[in-house]
Amino acid sequence: MINVAEIKVILFDLGNVLVDLGIKEDFAKVFQINTDSESHLWEMWLKSPSVKAFDSGQIPLKLFVERLLEETGNSIDSKTFTENFINWPKGLFSGALELVERIPAQYHLAVLSNTNDAHWGKLMDEMGLSGLFHSYFASHQTGLVKPDLDAFDHVINELGVEPSKILFLDDNQINVDVAITMGMQAEQVKGIVGAQEILYRYGVIK
Repeated sequence: MINVAEIKVILFDLGNVLVDLGIKEDFAKVFQINTDSESHLWEMWLKSPSVKAFDSGQIPLKLFVERLLEETGNSIDSKTFTENFINWPKGLFSGALELVERIPAQYHLAVLSNTNDAHWGKLMDEMGLSGLFHSYFASHQTGLVKPDLDAFDHVINELGVEPSKILFLDDNQINVDVAITMGMQAEQVKGIVGAQEILYRYGVIK
């Protein structure tokens, strides 16, 4: 049951919620599989040891590429893959900034995102997300990645609010499920239309 009055924090994932990560075929090429299931692709991505090590800031880009290509048995040239990977975030979805700016000042705005050094500067500076939120929990800076419980526990402790007062928007159901087990209010959304619908439903925006 939605408890609108209790919400104090709007916590956004970035990729595929506010930021366009391109088409799923780009990810399918990495794992060399044919699938129509975007959720399956993302699950493989989230469970990759190479991805987790990179997104948690443990290894640099060059080593990440080497490990991922070895892990997946991918024969693509590492330089080509690196260039493609750096450009995976295509830009903000149309209306992303406007949607966030519509959220009333009474709410604390925060980001919880699995990301890395190769993408963070582009997200913050080129796309204009720097300064738009009150708190940023980027995996490569915290060393904690979704869907690990520690990533959510860290956010709850740092924000200093009860989990039930946090509304979390993420494109991956596995992350939403973990957030709910932590006591958060959480919804799976994809893109600005989906995010807007959830914010309307919870009474955050009118």
